[in-house]
Amino acid sequence: MTDELADRLTWWQRMALRKMRRQAGRRPDEPLQPEDWEAVWNFTHTNGKVMQRLWLSLPSSPRCGVCSAPFAGAGRLIAGTLGYRPSRKNPHFCSTCIEMSPPGGATMVIGVLFADIRGFTAASEGADPIELSKLLRRFYGCAESALFPEAIIDKLIGDEVMALYLTPLLPDVDIPAVMLSHANKLLTSIGYGSSDGPFVNVGVGLDYGEAFVGNIGDRAVYDFTAIGDVVNTAARLQSHAKSGEVMASSRVVTDGKTGKRVELKLKGKREPEVAYRVGAG
Repeated sequence: MTDELADRLTWWQRMALRKMRRQAGRRPDEPLQPEDWEAVWNFTHTNGKVMQRLWLSLPSSPRCGVCSAPFAGAGRLIAGTLGYRPSRKNPHFCSTCIEMSPPGGATMVIGVLFADIRGFTAASEGADPIELSKLLRRFYGCAESALFPEAIIDKLIGDEVMALYLTPLLPDVDIPAVMLSHANKLLTSIGYGSSDGPFVNVGVGLDYGEAFVGNIGDRAVYDFTAIGDVVNTAARLQSHAKSGEVMASSRVVTDGKTGKRVELKLKGKREPEVAYRVGAG
């Protein structure tokens, strides 16, 4: 890491980097390797240490699902002053554990969900911007209700939602099953299957696999996100989903019995992708 980048890190990030180097056995001037991040991430997110015991001694719930920092009661006054506030990506975790974790990351198995409003660009032409913003807020609200607390909403990209399911945060959870459940819950909350029908037309894409996860980019353009083929595949599958439909990869639908099996030619893929159409509206 350059001195220029180090100067732009928060105090919490610099402290976390020093701790990670100590745990990884690296010198202060020695860069951390991906395997170091993976080991420290798994250690930090699956074992209670001094800070976690401190937070647990303070009232009250709800708490961060990683470090147990309290978000309510008297404990909130202490934790909030120190920067442990609910994350904007998932209020069930704190920003120190998610957005303000140190730069870098680790390779891990994750689930990725993309949900997109169909025909939004065409519908936006000549439409009232205020009414469009209300529609988008309603869509985002449905996503939060359906996907929390398990998912991290990585991005709200105009008319699209991208969500991540991280294995270190969801130990002993069947992530593909949760993703399918969340996708169906999202479509139901939008109105599919109801007498009134959906208030917007939405398609969903799901994939499950290995990705690089962490805080990526320079300090001016810097975000907690995931990159890798699993992200691209989920986005491509979403583009093939019809309104009211979930398009899930064979890594999500492992029994081969959920939905209708199809083979798709995805952009950037040399071989056809086996996927399953679930819940067509």
